[in-house]
Amino acid sequence: MLTLKYCKAGSACFISHIDLLRHVSRILRRAGITVNYSQGFNPHALVYFSPPLGVGVSSVAEYLTIDTDMNEDEVFERYNSAVPDTLRASGIFVCPKNPNLQGKVVSADYILDVPYKPIDLSGGFEISYGKKGQTVTEDVSDKIYSVFDEDGRLGLRLALGNTNLRPDRLIPRLNEMLGAEISITDVRKLRQYVEVGGALINVDDYLKTNF
Repeated sequence: MLTLKYCKAGSACFISHIDLLRHVSRILRRAGITVNYSQGFNPHALVYFSPPLGVGVSSVAEYLTIDTDMNEDEVFERYNSAVPDTLRASGIFVCPKNPNLQGKVVSADYILDVPYKPIDLSGGFEISYGKKGQTVTEDVSDKIYSVFDEDGRLGLRLALGNTNLRPDRLIPRLNEMLGAEISITDVRKLRQYVEVGGALINVDDYLKTNF
């Protein structure tokens, strides 16, 4: 198994996750990267992704796991030769098995293009958003794991994976609190984390340990 770490930037930010699945299949074929298939009645390519990224959000930390017998250097070179800079890979990891990042990632760090200001979560953090034609109001303070300064910009560590807090749902409340005009394209994912022994581990470090 090989796991590519890649970005999603520029126009690629507006590709939905479902469309990305199809897009990556074409990329792998164009790059000449051979992918192993499952056994059984309905074989499918053994390709796995980290949790979906919201449309409009950019990222420097997306992950694509490929079951292949090819060498990691060749896969890395072939992949980057077949994609635009907006989906370019920055690293590759050799994995003894599928790391199942879709199921194991529990949080991610996002940076917003707005100056850092501390946010007090002790009294809760209510947001309102549309869901199935209705307006839902929810206290999401338990899904905001930390607020931090990232090079002078506002950073948020949010729940991701099975428990998920979409950053776009925070934007109206943040704009109101900060007097800002943040849009979805001002949000960038920096890091993803899995939980090991009660501690959050950066996915890069997790993959390097061969888990």
